[in-house]
Amino acid sequence: MDTTILFFVSSGLFLGWSLGANHAVNVFGTAVVSKMVKFRTAAMIAGLFVILGSVCGGAGTTKTLNDLGAINAIAGSFAVALAVALSVTWMTRAQLPVSTSQAVIGAIIGWNIFTGSPTDYHSLTRILFS
Repeated sequence: MDTTILFFVSSGLFLGWSLGANHAVNVFGTAVVSKMVKFRTAAMIAGLFVILGSVCGGAGTTKTLNDLGAINAIAGSFAVALAVALSVTWMTRAQLPVSTSQAVIGAIIGWNIFTGSPTDYHSLTRILFS
């Protein structure tokens, strides 16, 4: 496998790790801490259902975010995923409430501003009012 591909995929893997650190605790934190469920079991169950959820229900969200602003370069995808992962990790470490959806929307809008691409304000309004 080409090292360039691994480099670009690394931000997605980092994003997945930061999402797991932020959201899995909401589902399994109490059960793991009270030793009702082993950490390994909780991690495997959470991972399985995250994959199932993204495969079964991720198309609608992807379409909405694509309407907001298309990122047409692999480097752009890397930058957006890295920005989201860094902000979610930083806020999780600071024990601040964080919404990954808001971080993704902010990163896409930031990329649009950086590249001079238009942001679809109709899609943004629909997202904000949902």
